[in-house]
Amino acid sequence: MSELLFRADRSPFSWLLEREVVRYLKIWQFTIAGHVVSALLFVLVFGLALGTRIDGVHGVPYDRFIVGGLLGQAVLIVGYINGTTSLFEARRDRYLHDVLASPLRWWEVNLALVLGGVIRGVITGIGILAIAMPLTGATVDRPLVLGLGAAGTLTVAGQVGVLAGAYARTLDHVYSLEALVVLPLGFLGGIFYSVSQLPPFWHALSEVNPVFYIVQTLRIGFLGSGDIPAGVALGVLWAFAVALSSWSLLVFRSGRRLKQ
Repeated sequence: MSELLFRADRSPFSWLLEREVVRYLKIWQFTIAGHVVSALLFVLVFGLALGTRIDGVHGVPYDRFIVGGLLGQAVLIVGYINGTTSLFEARRDRYLHDVLASPLRWWEVNLALVLGGVIRGVITGIGILAIAMPLTGATVDRPLVLGLGAAGTLTVAGQVGVLAGAYARTLDHVYSLEALVVLPLGFLGGIFYSVSQLPPFWHALSEVNPVFYIVQTLRIGFLGSGDIPAGVALGVLWAFAVALSSWSLLVFRSGRRLKQ
């Protein structure tokens, strides 16, 4: 059987990417299903149970209004967790030293780790939408905006996770960053409300939050409109994705953080 599975002509990159994907698919009940259930609980509690008591936002039923934001938050958390756990454990166990000593180029290692998180985010997102859209009646009004927004969100999520995994020194750092940075930015990014309803100070503060632009691109994709124009939301999101990718590639090119 092992002779049938092994192919000498397979690239080292494909082996590393497969390892990253198989790593979380082996325990999909926790790495995939858990995040899907968590997002759907928000839909059920806030959208369906409380939605009848909450007026629609800009004429949109509340359960439909929150779908895009919850999708963005779930993908961001999944990307963060995937990158941090994978890279931190590889550094801690010195497994990463073997990878860096292999024929793989530094950018291939980065790309494999990020793509592992992207694939996990895609699977999680599909799982959420497969249930949330029929439940809420959500539809896609602007597919191009949604596609570009989803691609930018997946890139940001994957690179944030990899960068956190490169800089974290202990597991406490990994969990504290999620609790103190990732989750608060998500909840303050306009997932459950429109920032146009906020006082001027809080409105301006929301626009400094990078997660706000993730929420807006996905919301515009589903509903057709948001708190800012689609071009602005996509432009800021992709500028953030390029900046994070450049930073991540510099870290992998030097290799110093990865060997500590």
